[in-house]
Amino acid sequence: MLRRWSPSVRVALALSLVVVAFHAPALPAQTLYERAQGALGRNQLDSAYDLIRRAADAEPGRAEVQFLLGNVACAKAGRAGVFSAYGLARKCKAGLARAVELAPDSLRYLEAFAGFLAQAPGIVGGDKDSALKLATRVRARDEVRGTFLVANLWWPGNAASKARADSAVESLAGAHPADLPVQMRVADWWSNSGRGERALAVYERAVERDSGDPVPRFLLGRMLVVLKREPRRAQGHLRFAAAAPAPAPDSTGRRATFTPGAPWWRLGQSYEQLAMVDSARLCFEQALRVNPKLDVARASLDSLSRR
Repeated sequence: MLRRWSPSVRVALALSLVVVAFHAPALPAQTLYERAQGALGRNQLDSAYDLIRRAADAEPGRAEVQFLLGNVACAKAGRAGVFSAYGLARKCKAGLARAVELAPDSLRYLEAFAGFLAQAPGIVGGDKDSALKLATRVRARDEVRGTFLVANLWWPGNAASKARADSAVESLAGAHPADLPVQMRVADWWSNSGRGERALAVYERAVERDSGDPVPRFLLGRMLVVLKREPRRAQGHLRFAAAAPAPAPDSTGRRATFTPGAPWWRLGQSYEQLAMVDSARLCFEQALRVNPKLDVARASLDSLSRR
């Protein structure tokens, strides 16, 4: 949900939703498109924009080129001043729209374009009604992805719009009661929209069905910590998850997982809730040994050190 719009900030926020990082191998004879991918992956936006514009001129009918042009324009708009951002944002919209036109069945392109239309201000082409139409197309091809896209578009509206979003998610959950990835996404919906108790109930059911799966155990423990409820029970689930490797997502991206070290970080938080500072510190340190890049654990450890 966007706050009250100031031109540069809102454009930057809107466009950040659709920017995708690209990485290309260092080949001796790369195409303009591949070179633009590599430049964007290295965050060299000016170079990437020059390369992808040349690629689009050379191959105007290639969908992935147009999509990358839109993404690079979005990235540049997010950094530009107000007046420059307007032109780049329109270029972003044009590239995403052309990609959808050329590859109308691409869920990735449809989702990105819907995200832009929903979040961008009208002055640069934002249009929520058009975004919802695209989301409906996604839903027709992939019920799960489309439902959550539609729900996320409805949610920032008024009370009736929020109720429609909830209804869509509830309907999906009811249609797939035994589908763990779907249920985990439903729980995420409740959690991210401030209904932690409803998320907790979903995690409880998932653990009852399969107590040997570390992901629902972690998510249940995490939610208990977030809600500041039953820290001792949370610790049992978090220790179980900490002893297991973080599962990798499957090829569809539907399989829920957790960040390495996260169970130890949440375990440390549970000890903080019990006023057991030394145990909390040991857990935060272990989280960083497992994952030195886990900044939230480092921040928690630093906070303890300042006490």
